[in-house]
Amino acid sequence: MLTAGINLMASVVHMTFSIAALVGDRVLPAAVMRGARGIVRSVLAATAEPPDAPAQAREFVADFKAQYGDAHPAWLEESWRQAASLAHQQFKFLFAFLHSPEHEDSEGFVREVLCAPSIVSYVGETFVAWGGDVRRPDAFGLSTRLNVSTYPCIALLAFSGQRTKLVALVQGRVRAPELLAALRRAVDEQGMLLMAEQLEQEEREMSRRLLAEQNAEYEASLAADQEREARRQEEARKAQEAAQQQAAEEARQRAEEEAAEQRRLQAAANIAARRQQKAALLPEEPAAGTAGIATIRVRLPDGKNCQRRFGPDTTVQVLYDWVDSLEGFDSLSYSLVSAFPKRVFGGDSRGQSLEAAGLVPQGALFVLVHDDDEGAAAGKA
Repeated sequence: MLTAGINLMASVVHMTFSIAALVGDRVLPAAVMRGARGIVRSVLAATAEPPDAPAQAREFVADFKAQYGDAHPAWLEESWRQAASLAHQQFKFLFAFLHSPEHEDSEGFVREVLCAPSIVSYVGETFVAWGGDVRRPDAFGLSTRLNVSTYPCIALLAFSGQRTKLVALVQGRVRAPELLAALRRAVDEQGMLLMAEQLEQEEREMSRRLLAEQNAEYEASLAADQEREARRQEEARKAQEAAQQQAAEEARQRAEEEAAEQRRLQAAANIAARRQQKAALLPEEPAAGTAGIATIRVRLPDGKNCQRRFGPDTTVQVLYDWVDSLEGFDSLSYSLVSAFPKRVFGGDSRGQSLEAAGLVPQGALFVLVHDDDEGAAAGKA
């Protein structure tokens, strides 16, 4: 509510100054009006842009069309500040028409000059066009800012905001060729301002694009470096895992080899102990030619043949003890087998005497080494 009140007050102030200026231009000396306008500029500067400036522009365009028709410059329906900003963005001058409907030269100027095809065409091709009624605050504020002393008035403005610059000011009634020449002269003489601005903008844009490209290249390079580092770390991790696995495998193999060696040594020790123990248990070998003895020949797995004499009452188990005592024989699980007829002397046969087993007066046996657990159990039975 307070904001609306302030805006309304600002509009009233602008309107009051507009009316006073129109009257003052007719009845007061020019020097007095210049001083008055200086005071007005100070007051208007404090109020900045009227809050309803776009509405004033739309009202001006509607009234202009209603009175003069559609053959006129393409007026922008915004405040003159917004129009200047748009022209600045397009690297064009703002063609600002300050219209005083009550001035005696305004009617003829608009119909014969401003709406002339040559002016309308050139303005449309070259400038951004804006028009305002000086009885309204926005246009009056611009006229005061430009120190306009008479009407009709055409102003060319460059840039926007605090940088807004007056390029050319045509005041009073002129003919279309004169206005066209003045506009072209201003463009020729001051066009470098826009060209320099455009070049500066292009340089800024080029710098921005270059910086963006450099940033993109840096980001791409950084991403590539990060990817390479990630691959390096992954390869290092895999290499470390492979090394650990290899070390673990080598340790396992060493442990297995050590265990196997330990088992081999233990087995050798066991066999040596068995050989010594079984040799001590063997009965004395009968003398050759003793009646009733059994001569037993055994072929070992390595092809070696061993022979010994035993008494007829000697059990088959003694034959096993004898084989266990032989040097170079280190099998723990085996059976004694006769080839003809084929017979395995194991199990219950171990308790038989050699005579009962049919091995007197002689027997030819071979050692059958067992590879499976069942055979090993049979050999130990």
